[in-house]
Amino acid sequence: MPLKGIGNRIKAVRQDRGYTQKQLAGLLGVTEQAVSKWERETSYPDISMLDGISEVMDCSLDYLFQYKSGKKNLLDQDSIEYRIETSRHLLPDIISLHFGENIVPLFVEEDKKGFPHINDLRCQIASQWGIIIPVIHIMDQLDLEPDQYSICINGVCVYKGRQKGKTEEDIILILRKLKEKIFGNIEYILNNQTIYYMVENLSMQYPYITMNIVPDVVSYSLLRQVVIHLLKDYRCTVSPLVLIIEAIENNIGITDTRELAGKAAVYIGDGFKLDNWVK
Repeated sequence: MPLKGIGNRIKAVRQDRGYTQKQLAGLLGVTEQAVSKWERETSYPDISMLDGISEVMDCSLDYLFQYKSGKKNLLDQDSIEYRIETSRHLLPDIISLHFGENIVPLFVEEDKKGFPHINDLRCQIASQWGIIIPVIHIMDQLDLEPDQYSICINGVCVYKGRQKGKTEEDIILILRKLKEKIFGNIEYILNNQTIYYMVENLSMQYPYITMNIVPDVVSYSLLRQVVIHLLKDYRCTVSPLVLIIEAIENNIGITDTRELAGKAAVYIGDGFKLDNWVK
């Protein structure tokens, strides 16, 4: 069989259909790692799988094996699969971590254990910075070199690095860099929806906040801008969110959000400087 290039053709059709590797694996009854290996051509589908692949992806075997050209069927442009794919481009992951094939085993092991290091990172950020960050999406990316990884914020690459090892320490180093880039791009990560969740979480203990102050007096947008200035310009944790909201309310006539954040920084005191919270 002419197998050269079959991995790229499987990948091309999968992406045309709007499937992730995980979704295609589920439809075929194989593991996500099996699909990844097919696309990298480190292994090939069993012959018994071929009809299933052809049927699930609506693609002729002629195209996959290049017996004849031009046999890749195209779905209707308004199909559900294409709508899903279009929506994915409209709503890119806020935080995503991509990696080459040599780093895949690190994250396969992380997955098996329930993502302890990634969960720990999100908890660190919550306790140290006082904010909630979105889910971190992780995925292999064949376009990267084997030992390379990249960090993307809202679909834009903000960092590319390399990690050669395959130990627990290596994943810690990658996530340490991820944490650094999250902080450096926090204004692109914290949106009004995230601020809403933080306020809702606060309201369980301080219901007065949501009943009388946020968003009626202090808008989510205003609170977001002050939170970002406190983190980046004044190097303060925003864990005392209830005090920060009080400070904004007390100085609501100030229109410059950086100045307003300065008032909040004085109000909460030096004890909430990041240096005291981030170890």
